[in-house]
Amino acid sequence: MFASFHVPVVVAHKETRRYRILKKQIVYGITLFLLLPAHVQAQSLQFSDVLRAAIGQSPDLQASALQVKMHQAEGMQVDGALDMRYGGSVGLSNEAAPTTSPFAPTETNAAFVSGQIVQPFADGSTLTGTLKYNRTGLIYPSSVIPAFQSSPNPLYQHQIDLIYRYPLAAGSGNPSYTYQKEASTGDEKAAVLRIALLQEQIATQAIALYAQFVLNDLSVKLSQDAVLRAKQLLSNQKKRENFGLVEKEDRYQTEALLAARKLQLAQAKAGEQAAQTALNRLMVQDADTPLSVTFSSPEVQLRSVAELLEQAEKKRPVFKVLDAQYQAAQSRLDLAKSAGDYQLDVVGQIGTRALDGSGGTAFFNGFNPINDRYIGVSLEFSDVLGKRANQAAVQKSLLALESITIERRKARQDLETEVAKLVDTLRSSQITLRASQAQVQAEKKKYRSQVARYQKGRAPISVIIQFEGDLRAAELRYLIQKVNLGVTNYQLALAIGELDALTHQQGASQ
Repeated sequence: MFASFHVPVVVAHKETRRYRILKKQIVYGITLFLLLPAHVQAQSLQFSDVLRAAIGQSPDLQASALQVKMHQAEGMQVDGALDMRYGGSVGLSNEAAPTTSPFAPTETNAAFVSGQIVQPFADGSTLTGTLKYNRTGLIYPSSVIPAFQSSPNPLYQHQIDLIYRYPLAAGSGNPSYTYQKEASTGDEKAAVLRIALLQEQIATQAIALYAQFVLNDLSVKLSQDAVLRAKQLLSNQKKRENFGLVEKEDRYQTEALLAARKLQLAQAKAGEQAAQTALNRLMVQDADTPLSVTFSSPEVQLRSVAELLEQAEKKRPVFKVLDAQYQAAQSRLDLAKSAGDYQLDVVGQIGTRALDGSGGTAFFNGFNPINDRYIGVSLEFSDVLGKRANQAAVQKSLLALESITIERRKARQDLETEVAKLVDTLRSSQITLRASQAQVQAEKKKYRSQVARYQKGRAPISVIIQFEGDLRAAELRYLIQKVNLGVTNYQLALAIGELDALTHQQGASQ
């Protein structure tokens, strides 16, 4: 988009004063037009926008989300302990061995097929099914008459068994699965809550960088006002100097004041650019992206420190993470304790034993438990003397629980200290801000009054410069106090777990 300017032609050998002024205005207008798009394109952000962008683009949060998925995979792995396992085998064999008996076979040919299915249950019991089908053929020397050979030959065997094992002591209730599942669930919950912890860390950075940008942005505006005051004072002084009312030494003092204010403006702009770069990088966008902010802070309802602490313990993710870790550690302790129990299993077995010279007959008789059956019940016992490995595992789990308890106590103590300091700072900052605002108004009246006296020749320029410095110092103190009050509000909201709700409420209201 281009703009066209029509400039009237002035025919003269020398530029008139009016023409020079007109030319300067045109150049200024073109410059302003060219610079205007950069200001229009600047992103206007509230703190909620900064926080949302920083959290949405954080690679650390993306890595933490992968940790959650890893814990979910571990939970699926634990569930795999209840999956059915099955297998089978098939084979052929030939055995030829010397023998001392003239009636013994000299060679044995065998073929077999076998399979097994094992189904574990959540109560710790297991059901096992096995199937074996064999064919055995014996080869005798030619000197052995058929009457002395084994009959039938070849021989077919078919065996089916169902075995049910139920633990009465160790393994009862399947603690290996139950407690590992509980520990896995606690680990996954802690991993999810660590994302909220990381978001709190990002919020802490966002508060600091957002406040720094706001402070530098307001400092630029404050410095621009100070430059304008110095320019107005110098312009007034030049007029008075032309009439011989003041000496040039007075003008030198004002020029020095203007130079100092321009230096402060340049420093404020450099600080604003640095703060803009840091804020852009926090939001993972180009460092030179123009930004503008609308500064406001949430109003935290002040209550007693005890009430704020009680709320923080319910909402802050650090305590929820520790609770989830404690749950996982308790499950691992229960698992370690259960591993030290002695083993006492009751085993029930029922099956068939078919044997025949016909492959088909042997196979089908294997499914008939009336004539060719096997039934048995047994008790199996085992234990470990000393149990030092188990005692060490229990001790390690107890220490892990104690460590989490200490960490939680420390987290609460640190939070209590932080909240108490922030409450005191917030109360004192509110009082200081009102006093600082009153001082700014008083300094403005003092400065304007002294300027009026100076214009009447009743005050020296040195007093004007001193009062202008007092005004700028008061404005700067008020500016810093205002930003610090906002930062304290954000920090207290974060400390008690209200930052997310307050920033959303603040964004909706605006």
